[in-house]
Amino acid sequence: MLKPYWEGVEKELIIFSPYFVPGKPGTAFLTQLVQRGVRVRILTNSLASNDVGLVHAGYKKYRKDLLRGGVELYELNKKLTRKQRKEKKGKGGSSKASLHAKSFVFDREHVFIGSLNLDPRALLHNTEIGVVLKVPEIAEEMAKWFEENIEKLSFRLELKKDENRDEKLLWHGVVDGKELTFDVDPYTGFWRRFGIGVMSILPIESQL
Repeated sequence: MLKPYWEGVEKELIIFSPYFVPGKPGTAFLTQLVQRGVRVRILTNSLASNDVGLVHAGYKKYRKDLLRGGVELYELNKKLTRKQRKEKKGKGGSSKASLHAKSFVFDREHVFIGSLNLDPRALLHNTEIGVVLKVPEIAEEMAKWFEENIEKLSFRLELKKDENRDEKLLWHGVVDGKELTFDVDPYTGFWRRFGIGVMSILPIESQL
């Protein structure tokens, strides 16, 4: 039922998705939108703010391809404690410290609000619910909020080549009032990143 809105977008698509695992088809679709002139911006959880490490393991495999394709990626500038990651609020819900809103803004004309994350489990297995509002005033306000606040609340991802022409991910954000750039997932230690890296090679994407 949402397919016409995705395929009909002409100028701008804004995505809020706490759990974001686009897969190869989703990555190809989003980059094709960019190729035809659509500005695509996505806000999802960072590794530090995600309460489900496996989901982040599925997402991280697609970051570089999305950035290469011109998609603008933002990750929530928030750090969950170990206790917060364990304390999920509500049935199947995320910690209150995480990004939890699921919403899509199409061309500042239509807004989807509901329970749908852009991951295989939500798209293929779960029963999800949502509404599409054709209220340009709401869509415009959400887009303006994104533009005015995204740099304060999230890290902007950049794919940059180093002196050896190797691609490197960078995270640009504001920490304690200062603009900082990270070259690894912010607020994370080596072993957490290593564990997520190992999980990212497991053949379990359809269950994420």
